[in-house]
Amino acid sequence: MHVEEVTVAEVRPYRVEYLRRGTASENVVFAEDDLAGTRHLAVRGSDGRLVAISSWNDAASPDRPGEPALQLRGMAVAPDHRRQGLGETLIVAGLALAVERRAAWVWANARDSALAFYESVGFDVVGEGFVTADTRLPHHRILCPVPAGC
Repeated sequence: MHVEEVTVAEVRPYRVEYLRRGTASENVVFAEDDLAGTRHLAVRGSDGRLVAISSWNDAASPDRPGEPALQLRGMAVAPDHRRQGLGETLIVAGLALAVERRAAWVWANARDSALAFYESVGFDVVGEGFVTADTRLPHHRILCPVPAGC
């Protein structure tokens, strides 16, 4: 499983397919997508399509204001490639980026349906749950210390 950096243009169609289809919104444009420090990481399947995607940008955690942090956004694995370690592979690559940037934390707004995965790779669930305006699905913030790792 090789993680590579890809463009936001490559990631967006898979965000629609893996993250938004069947939700209240198919909007997959994030404000941070085109910032200089944002990195889009992915794993390709044997057919060349992206089967696991994630985006990482510099953003302070609401739970650790003033401390350097990376936010994970839009992480997803193709349904036919789940439970093969691809999500964990993307987390490891993102943590390496966080270490490189000297971030103290990695955080995300995670769907409640994915909380067990994030907890299994070392994230802590923090704060009260909420429903996002775009997907209308329940979420919680998750947080992981760097460099101790998730």
